[in-house]
Amino acid sequence: MAFCSKCGVKLEDHIAVCPLCQYKVPDDLIQTENTQKAFPEALNTHARQSYATKNKIFYTYFMISIAAMSILIVLHSLIRPTHRIFQYAVICIIASVIVLFLLLGYIKRVDRIFLGLGLMTLFLTSMLDSIDANMTWSLTYALPIIVFSTAVSMIVAKKYAKSAHTNHFIFIPVYICVTLAILLPFVEIVIALNIIHRVHLSWSLISTISLLAFSGIVAGLYYQMPEYIKERLIRLFHV
Repeated sequence: MAFCSKCGVKLEDHIAVCPLCQYKVPDDLIQTENTQKAFPEALNTHARQSYATKNKIFYTYFMISIAAMSILIVLHSLIRPTHRIFQYAVICIIASVIVLFLLLGYIKRVDRIFLGLGLMTLFLTSMLDSIDANMTWSLTYALPIIVFSTAVSMIVAKKYAKSAHTNHFIFIPVYICVTLAILLPFVEIVIALNIIHRVHLSWSLISTISLLAFSGIVAGLYYQMPEYIKERLIRLFHV
C-alpha cells in the first residue's frame, strides 16, 4: 500500500496516477501483478499424498489377487481335485478386493460403505452356497441377517452423521453398542426359527441389556465430565 507524494492520499495497489490530484506515482512505488510475494502460499499436500498411497496399496493388492487367482485356476485345471477348495479361495479373494476398496475410503459416505459391505457379503455367501448344492444357509440364515444388519447400520450411520455429537469420540462406542443391541435379538430370532421353529430369546436379551446400560453410563459420564478432561481426551484421541 503506497501514499501519494503530493497530497498524501492512500493509494491502492497497481495505481499509476493519484485519483485525487492526478499526480503520477513513481514507478518504484507501483506494485505490479507479477510482483513476487515474500512468502509463497502454503499448499497442503497431505490429501494428494494420501490418495497416491491409497492407490498404490489397492493396485498392488489387486495385482497380487489377479496373480493368485490365475495360479489357482491353472492348478485346478491341472490337478482336477474332488474338493472345492480352489473355488472357495477364488471367491474369497474377489470378496477381499471389494472389502479393501470400501475400507480404503474411495466411497466417502459411511452409509454407502455399509451398503457396499452388505451387498458384498450377500454375494460372498450366495457364491459359497452355490458351489456346494447341499448348502442352503445363505437363504435361511445369511440373507435376513445381512439385509437387517445393513439397513440398521445405514440408518445409525445417517443418524450419527446428522447428530450434534459428530466427531465426539465418546459417542462412537455408544452408537456401536446401540447398533449391536438392535442386531443381536434379530440374529437369535433367525437362528431359533431355523433350529427350533419358534421365537426364543436368551443370550441376546442379556447382551442387549448390557450394551444399552453401558451406552447410558458412557453418555452420562460424558455429560457430567468437566470440560478440561474432555479437552484432554479430544487432544489424546485427535478427534
